[in-house]
Amino acid sequence: MQTLENHPLDVATAATVKAFMEKVTAVFPIQGAILFGSRARGSFLSDSDADIAVLLSGAHGQFVATKMALSDMAFDVMLDTGIRVEAIPVWEDEWASPDTYRNPFLLKNIARDGIIIE
Repeated sequence: MQTLENHPLDVATAATVKAFMEKVTAVFPIQGAILFGSRARGSFLSDSDADIAVLLSGAHGQFVATKMALSDMAFDVMLDTGIRVEAIPVWEDEWASPDTYRNPFLLKNIARDGIIIE
């Protein structure tokens, strides 16, 4: 997996990721975050979203409630930056054992192609 040091982002994506992660870390205990999808690959269009896997610490919360909280934060960031964030919550034990996640292939693709942002 790549890091921001060896795979810098365009200015707009970097600002969006920074603003989103500031909101997330104020509310959730996280292990990290990974940008994936077209913005990580550099193949995005002007209306492409920023896909972010948020790696959460601790005991599992409710997936839907956590996803909705992340979506609320993402909406606020979109109003400020113009870039839509699509965030998925992933708890640390799911990240460590992708086959326990509801979509193990997604986590494997994120691990292969993603950029560590936090």
